[in-house]
Amino acid sequence: MAADTTATDDSLEAFLARGRTEGVFPGAVAAVGTRTGVDRVAAVGHRDPERGEQTTRTTTFDAASLTKPVVTATTALSLVEAGDIALSDELRRHLPELDGRRRGEIRLVELLTHSSGLQPYAFDESWGSAEDVIDGLRDRSVLEAAPGGRYEYSCLNFVYLAEALRRATGRSLADLARTNVFDPAGMDASRLGPVDVSNVAATYDHEHRDRVLRGDVHDPLGWAMSGRSGNAGLFTTVDDLAAFSTAFLAADGTLLSAATTDRLRDDWLPELDDRHSLGWRLADGTYPAPNWSRDGLGHTGYTGTSLWLDHERDRFAVLLTNQVYDGKGTGLIRFRERFHAMVAARRFD
Repeated sequence: MAADTTATDDSLEAFLARGRTEGVFPGAVAAVGTRTGVDRVAAVGHRDPERGEQTTRTTTFDAASLTKPVVTATTALSLVEAGDIALSDELRRHLPELDGRRRGEIRLVELLTHSSGLQPYAFDESWGSAEDVIDGLRDRSVLEAAPGGRYEYSCLNFVYLAEALRRATGRSLADLARTNVFDPAGMDASRLGPVDVSNVAATYDHEHRDRVLRGDVHDPLGWAMSGRSGNAGLFTTVDDLAAFSTAFLAADGTLLSAATTDRLRDDWLPELDDRHSLGWRLADGTYPAPNWSRDGLGHTGYTGTSLWLDHERDRFAVLLTNQVYDGKGTGLIRFRERFHAMVAARRFD
């Protein structure tokens, strides 16, 4: 990634500070740029409100569902390019214990596009390992519709996808992520949690653990599977996600080939009402903002994170917050739309 020439920008910092004043999040870091590198970056607020510790450019965040496109989908597509798996593979090919069950007929492409028919989420507080989760899901009725017949966002899609990648290669998701994503993109501070680092943004689990989390995975499935669930578990920094973004926008084979990246801009659910790519949401309506191209790719994370890429207009926008510390409903959705509109209009200059 090309070195940025401006460490901070007053207007971007002022915009983030406004979000903090509005009570949207305790702390935030943002970066915007192009395939050649970072244009602006800013940090505001507290990474750990209870301890009064400030957010900085190097703060590590629990990226939550950004794990889906950045780690799991990118790894899956890299393995497709290597000939190790095919998107038309059914789950039972890699998880033979599902042979004879309807969910065994789900194709990997349906997991990536959230068209598998699996319910949105499932968790049991007795699950404490990856084996517990996979065994527990097998014993539950989690298929609610015929594969390919509807769109419904589901974390279970990526739990099963990550397990298929592990079975297909005989390697852990952490190892696959390092080989296919972190090392090629130069994401030196990124890893699958839990993490033991001092400069980590605190979150709060208001539902299952009722306590401040510092380096523990917020998502229950990710927590049970020690960050290897595929749907969540990525801990990263704004500069690492900027490095990922520049490599992804360059489409020069560092992460994926230009041909694969080009196909990611297509709507892979043309027969359904919801537009979706392989692991990525496509820009639509006012999301992420009306001045992004229709083939923009992006994703959000439950903890308060987001990443959007626009190949047509050569831009990216990373926003990392620990919004979930204060619970949901703080206005982050509206703040994100305002942030992305400002980035697209280059009002941060």
